[in-house]
Amino acid sequence: MKQAVIIMLLLITCLSPLWGMRKALVIGNANYNEQVLRNSINDASDVYNALKGLGFSASLFTDLNREGFFRAVGEFVSTLTPSDEVVFFYSGHAAQIEGKNYLIPVNEYIDSATRCAYLSYDTSMLLDELSRAAISIVILDACRDNPFAFSRSIRSGLAPMTVSAGSQCVIFATEQGRTASDGEGRNSPFTESLLANITTPGIKITDLIQRVSNEVAIKTQERQIPYSTGTLRQDFYFVKAEPVTPISPVIPPSIPQERKPVVSPSYGSIKVKTSFGGDLYIDGEFSQSLFAGDQPIIKDIAVGVYELKLVSPKETIIRLANVNKNQTTMIDFDAPDSYREEPKKIPEQQIIIPEQQIPHSEKQSIELNSLTPLSPITKKVSVGTGALTIESPLAGDLYLGGDFIGKLTAKTSKKFSNVQAGSYTLEVMHQNSFCRKEIRIYNKDNLKVTLSQTEFSKYPDGFQYISGGTFQMGTQFLNRSEDERPRHEVQILPFLMKKTEVEQKLWTDVMGYNPSEIKGDSYPVTNVSFYEAVQFCNALSILNGLTPCYKIDKSKTDPNNLCNLDTLRYIISCNWNASGYRLPTEAEWEYASRCGDNYNKLQFSGSNDANDVAWNSKNSENKIHPVATKNPNQWGFYDLSGNVFEWCWDYYDIYKKDKKVHPKGAEKGVYRIARGGSFNGDIDACSSTARGGFAPNFKGNNLGFRIVRNVH
Repeated sequence: MKQAVIIMLLLITCLSPLWGMRKALVIGNANYNEQVLRNSINDASDVYNALKGLGFSASLFTDLNREGFFRAVGEFVSTLTPSDEVVFFYSGHAAQIEGKNYLIPVNEYIDSATRCAYLSYDTSMLLDELSRAAISIVILDACRDNPFAFSRSIRSGLAPMTVSAGSQCVIFATEQGRTASDGEGRNSPFTESLLANITTPGIKITDLIQRVSNEVAIKTQERQIPYSTGTLRQDFYFVKAEPVTPISPVIPPSIPQERKPVVSPSYGSIKVKTSFGGDLYIDGEFSQSLFAGDQPIIKDIAVGVYELKLVSPKETIIRLANVNKNQTTMIDFDAPDSYREEPKKIPEQQIIIPEQQIPHSEKQSIELNSLTPLSPITKKVSVGTGALTIESPLAGDLYLGGDFIGKLTAKTSKKFSNVQAGSYTLEVMHQNSFCRKEIRIYNKDNLKVTLSQTEFSKYPDGFQYISGGTFQMGTQFLNRSEDERPRHEVQILPFLMKKTEVEQKLWTDVMGYNPSEIKGDSYPVTNVSFYEAVQFCNALSILNGLTPCYKIDKSKTDPNNLCNLDTLRYIISCNWNASGYRLPTEAEWEYASRCGDNYNKLQFSGSNDANDVAWNSKNSENKIHPVATKNPNQWGFYDLSGNVFEWCWDYYDIYKKDKKVHPKGAEKGVYRIARGGSFNGDIDACSSTARGGFAPNFKGNNLGFRIVRNVH
């Protein structure tokens, strides 16, 4: 009996760690008197939701003062047992004073290093208190610039930390002595990468740190590199490995693959009150137009802090809204504490217009020298038929009244009989230039038109003509990725494509802001989501008097968008017959990149040597470059290989063998296609047949787009 008791005690001792709990304390401080941090509460809320979804018993606190900070940590620590696994996450300001790190509460009067040390929370004390757990992981997305510039003894960046006894790991958002970015999107760069990786099954904490560090370094151009310190005596996983690994789309290595979260974020609502009308923007995104006296409720908004801007002809008013779970936050734009901007006119093109022609008199007058719309097409048919003979100095496709009627050979006459009498716009579309001429064909007439070289002009806005044709899309080579096969026949209709990626100057002229990290008029615009790219297409179409291609419905969730990481999921439909600008389909993009080649004679767009045509990780010095600084392909298009990935319209899907005419991709999917490789990506991704994709709301410093439009 005595031996049985001893054995039972030994078993309990050995198995006790298995009975421990996974616990988490998450703190986000944002509303400092000296400097409000835009994303800290978003970061804390999203990490809290992720950890809850992973089975942690988690607590979330925001905007804690000194007393609240000490109470939250004290109550959390009092629940710990020697068998618990613990995660502590902090997002907010921190400071380094004489080699020690302090987490800074809000609403405290700190005017010296002495007060900062006294009123803030010492991280060495935190590590001591957490050491009672079996494993403690401390994650500090902190030191987002030093708000206390008055003191030389308070330094930017955090100091190295010595872990207490036990099994502890401290993860810093950036290297010692350097500051971390608050970020331009919903989350900081560090937290964004952390959230994308902690839900990955079977990844050890050491491997997760390495992956997050690499991603953040790429996102921030090496300005921020996370690191860690400490010793873990056993492996720690946020999610243990699953017995079966699901099949996911094949994404080129250089494209950061989006990961499906375990749990969706919590949601709340915002109620808006205003006594005057205007356009409402949430975090810079147009939401809706309001009339005087409106009090709409905007539902299903993820928990976090948002900037609400009401723009009227009179003034612009800004309010911050703190959205809490299952609660409605009231925002009154008539309140006296609303922040008012100086009056300024907001470009109308930022508002999405339905599929309709916009009268010129209603458009805002903006000087854009590069935007030169073509005159309308004439097609007025009368009674009878006649004949038309054309002689052109250049080869090309012949259009009559907007309809394709045949191909012309250079300096050779071609006769067309039985042409319906009437008035027409005659067009010859050569690859690099075009001719437009108004003609009249009478009944029983035999009209001869001889064109001269001087009648041909370059296409406006840096576009070139691509004649329709049929080609074998995909690759026949077995050493290429499986998703580039099988080769299948695709018929492409004629279209116009911009010779370069959309430059920052054009984007800024149209949209009024520049989201790119590295600025320069001739650099491609980057950090643009799929949604922002289609909004730009509509805005540019309106400026040029063209019918917008896209209709965007933000009031509903798109059931065909299967990407759980996409918090927007707008419903976007395309009028493929509209005259406006749009993104290329994946088939159009590959046809232009390969110049219609059926046999993949060239691996990259214009060469078998990537260095000739593509900025990539081997030759770019990890920097983005201005457009058209490498050689063009045989059709005159630049950077279809390398520099930045380019959004396409299609959802990612596997190829089918059957022939397609003007294919537009799958009806539903997780990723939108991105093609072409990038300045910081592998050479392999720059191939004309390489495929990849992103969540539609994803933005990156190596992701841009180019635009196309129908011939008419």
